[in-house]
Amino acid sequence: MDILALFNLILSATMAWIIVYLSSTYKWFLNEFDVQGVQKFHQAPVPRIGGIAIFIGFSLGLWFLHNDSEVLLALWLSSLPLFFIGTYEDLSANVPPLIRFLFISLSILIAFILMDIKVDTLGFEFTDYFLSSSMVALLFTILVLGGVVNAVNIIDGYNGLMAGYSILVLFAIAYVANILGDSLILQLSLMLGSSLMGFFIFNFPFGKLFMGDGGAYFVGFMMAIIGLMLSTRNEEVSHWFILLLFIYPLYETVFSIYRKKIVRGTSPSQPDGYHLHMLIYKRLVKCKTFKNNKIMCNSVTSPFLWALSLVGIIPAIIWFDNQTMLIVWAFVFMAIYTIIYRRIVHFKFKFKK
Repeated sequence: MDILALFNLILSATMAWIIVYLSSTYKWFLNEFDVQGVQKFHQAPVPRIGGIAIFIGFSLGLWFLHNDSEVLLALWLSSLPLFFIGTYEDLSANVPPLIRFLFISLSILIAFILMDIKVDTLGFEFTDYFLSSSMVALLFTILVLGGVVNAVNIIDGYNGLMAGYSILVLFAIAYVANILGDSLILQLSLMLGSSLMGFFIFNFPFGKLFMGDGGAYFVGFMMAIIGLMLSTRNEEVSHWFILLLFIYPLYETVFSIYRKKIVRGTSPSQPDGYHLHMLIYKRLVKCKTFKNNKIMCNSVTSPFLWALSLVGIIPAIIWFDNQTMLIVWAFVFMAIYTIIYRRIVHFKFKFKK
């Protein structure tokens, strides 16, 4: 880890400590209704603005990068709308989904205009013909990046789950960038990963601070943009490399829509308690091992999902320039996920006593 990444880690950790101190001492940033709902698995209100620590740590670090300053400014500006609306939601819990979608779309539009960030190829002649239109490419980019941002937010349900997964993704991007000699992408991914580690210290395993929508939106957006920058700047990197890195949250989202709309006949936007990480918590984690300490049971859930995400991340690193293998492993991941989900639902996992 270089000096700048270490600076990001220390700054993010310091900001996280300040938030935790103010909330525990003066009860700031707490919402008494925070523990209510089918997707709440903590016992007492916890500040949900950990994203501010990550945002400040990463943003101040950008000022010390001296290469491609216009790109860095555009990157930072594009993140502001979604970070603002996510953080406002964390503080007010009163932002309609449509408004959040519009702010996320605005961030993507800014990146499209200022940075020429777009998903305009899937490596197939048929799809690329339609994506050659700027308007179609813009709409598809909003769909894909918006999907990534919301998918990453969906898996932010347990201590360390989303942060740990994101750190793995960012260091995968950093590894490939290092192989290709792309110093800017290497530095950006290490900086964001280090900023996440500063937050992670207070989130895992004891859950003193949550990332919140602002943090999840910001991190998901930045990971997707940095990944697309790597692919755009280096022709040998397939867009499917980025897809495979995000296959866990994306398939979790698609599978959830299928489960709610097709299987159960409910609205896909209606929260429920049947995401894979929730089922693992309820049916695989043995709380008696931790004397029914729900905070520790919550945290033990995350390593199961980190391991699952590596089924996509490791092949993505190995075959970042091989579209066929990347697609094959995307289907392998989806098959493994579906099998695990079905076995948990039907109680077919057996453990030795």
